[in-house]
Amino acid sequence: MNGARIEHIARKAGVNKALVYYYYSSKHELYIKALKNQIQGLFGELTAQLERELLPDASAITLLKQFVRIHFGVIVKRFPHARFLIGALMDEPQTVKAILRELVGDSGFELPKRLIGVIESGIARGELRPVNPKQLIISMLGMNLFYFIAKPMAEVFMELNVEDEELFLEERLNSVLDLLLYGMVERRPV
Repeated sequence: MNGARIEHIARKAGVNKALVYYYYSSKHELYIKALKNQIQGLFGELTAQLERELLPDASAITLLKQFVRIHFGVIVKRFPHARFLIGALMDEPQTVKAILRELVGDSGFELPKRLIGVIESGIARGELRPVNPKQLIISMLGMNLFYFIAKPMAEVFMELNVEDEELFLEERLNSVLDLLLYGMVERRPV
């Protein structure tokens, strides 16, 4: 939102600036509407894809793998939208929280509760070691997003030169799954 002028926004939209002001009393109101639309699109696509593709009777490990793959795929497909959301989370976290609360209230977004249930069931069945389900979900989301947020840092500090982005993203997804499911340290019996 910073630096954008209504004149520029109207020109990009191919409309007169007066029309923008007719529908939105301020640039901030237009920003909020755009942010809400982006959040609805991201969460709508993620939820729809999860509903279609998650196997209800699968193991906790299979369900977590599916979730990570679907979430990663939505980020790749809709990265400009995700970047807009990430920027808003940094600049206006309270606004994002208010929008999310409104949307959750409208739709009854149950995904976090379902994921927590999957993790708790996996722990109870011995498929997963005891972990804090909320921390695990935060880690999954963070590992999926980090490359997209910190790509310039990786390019400089690790001399990362990605020639085939599609191949690299597949390797990144597999690395996230491997680290998430198997960790870094070999487990030894205690």
